[in-house]
Amino acid sequence: MARTPEAPALLWQGRRISYRRLLDRSHQLARFLLARGTGAGDRVGICVERGPHLISALFGILRAGAAYVPLDPDYPVERLRYVLEHSGATTLLTRKGLTPLFADYRGGIVDLDDVRTHLDTLPTEPLAGSTSAGSGADPAYVIYSSGSTGRPKGVLVGHRSLANHSSAVNRHFRFGPGDRVLQCRPLGFDAAAEEIFPPLLHGAALVLDGDPLRQTYRALTRQVIDTGTTFLSVPTAFWHGWVREEDCLVRLAEESSLRLLVVAGEQASRQALLTWRERVGERIRWCNVYGPTEATITSTVFEPGADWSPDRFSSVPIGHPVANVRCHILDESLAPVPAGTVGELYLGGAGLAIGYLDAPALTAERFVADPFPGAPGGRLYRTGDLARSDADGCIEFVGRRDHQVKIRGYRVEPGEIEAVAGEHPAVRACAVVLDDSDPDNPALRLHAVVNAHMALTERELIGFLRRRLPWYMVPPGVRFLAELPLTPHGKIDRAALTSPADTGSADAGASYTAPRTPVEAALAAIWEELLDRRDISVDADFFQLGGHSLLAAGLITRIRARLNVSLPVRVLFESPTIEGLAAAVSDALL
Repeated sequence: MARTPEAPALLWQGRRISYRRLLDRSHQLARFLLARGTGAGDRVGICVERGPHLISALFGILRAGAAYVPLDPDYPVERLRYVLEHSGATTLLTRKGLTPLFADYRGGIVDLDDVRTHLDTLPTEPLAGSTSAGSGADPAYVIYSSGSTGRPKGVLVGHRSLANHSSAVNRHFRFGPGDRVLQCRPLGFDAAAEEIFPPLLHGAALVLDGDPLRQTYRALTRQVIDTGTTFLSVPTAFWHGWVREEDCLVRLAEESSLRLLVVAGEQASRQALLTWRERVGERIRWCNVYGPTEATITSTVFEPGADWSPDRFSSVPIGHPVANVRCHILDESLAPVPAGTVGELYLGGAGLAIGYLDAPALTAERFVADPFPGAPGGRLYRTGDLARSDADGCIEFVGRRDHQVKIRGYRVEPGEIEAVAGEHPAVRACAVVLDDSDPDNPALRLHAVVNAHMALTERELIGFLRRRLPWYMVPPGVRFLAELPLTPHGKIDRAALTSPADTGSADAGASYTAPRTPVEAALAAIWEELLDRRDISVDADFFQLGGHSLLAAGLITRIRARLNVSLPVRVLFESPTIEGLAAAVSDALL
């Protein structure tokens, strides 16, 4: 960063923010935080939209030796409140328009717009030595992921692990001053750190415009071409859809500057990779990466060579470990299994997280002593993922030991959804499973048993979940049962629940109410395009009609393009009907 001070670090809304300006502001913010008593080992909440303020705030927090706690403004207020309280964040950095989300927060709220003038008066020189940062073992960030106990769990990742990750992945991605990286992921998703820190530490520029993954495939293709993007990382599920757009792939190969596309989050399709290679060839490098939050984002990388054969593995491999990461495939006694044999994947080395925040028992359960020579006092992380390797050590993901699922790149513990649904007074029992009968549109399925003499509709229960869970964890519908099926041992028989649920039920459209206003008519036309349906009632639920998070992104993008109104995606999850969205659009137009 310091070697090229005048080079562009950030590209945003037609502006070029230099490395010098980014460094100056991060140093000023670090001084500001230290003056407030926030430093090494402390945690700072951050809720800021994508843009220069976000990036300078992240570097400022880290330069003060503290850890950032990302807060997604699209999440329910209850979720935000829980993360702030559980993380113990003593300071919250945000901007105007977002402060109402934190009305109950008892810590210090810093509006970055309000303190801008004060920050301008602070020295821009780097903080000296230990004044600016604590130990490399101190936490750098806390990412909250779905928890099987019913509450999200905070993963503490240290400064040393983040630094190792930035260096290790750069050996594969090879960032440099000529690169432009399109920053796509929300900050609460740890892959965002991979889009931000390795490129900026190696002289690349971040493109911060818009919300790339919440637009159509064609719109993203145009953005990649128009911005000169050279590196892009997308969720595997998004890439699967993109591959089906033949004209997009042709334009990427022939018109873009893209040199490397990385996919991550779920198992990649062999057929999709074959299609990609057929249409793009060797003009754009392609990598499949794997890594849990507990091992700092990326642990393994697979890049198919020109001689790659789809018959060598039953699926696209996850590859070999990155630098300073160790992978072991072990049996239940922690003994290595032979090549080709399925075992549980354990990860060790410099990428391991510190553990789970305020959860010593869970940390001890998942981070175990490393039994192998050469790592005295070391630890291994039990991923819960089943894997096998070939004779060359190339690793293939096979499945999960538990019920955890990945859906469109997000890690979800069905137990958390079940716990929240079980808090509804009318729910006696419930179970959530992943329905992947349609590989292009996997969905969470909620099955519920209602208490005797109590009434509960699908819409009521889904609304209850939307007020408590992030949007990607809310099932599109409910299947009500008299009892949950059980195994002979008395446990829930989840295999019996894997058939597609009857989620498009009466609530979804038994009656039809036509659009009554021009805004409702415009929204109905957009819904019909996205959902490939006709005559959608204005009170029908988007998600019960087959909508999901990727389609939700496309919906918000189309509303912005056709009605000139920018709505946060959370509005759709709060008001998932044409009628409800029309009210939000009308309010925004006032």
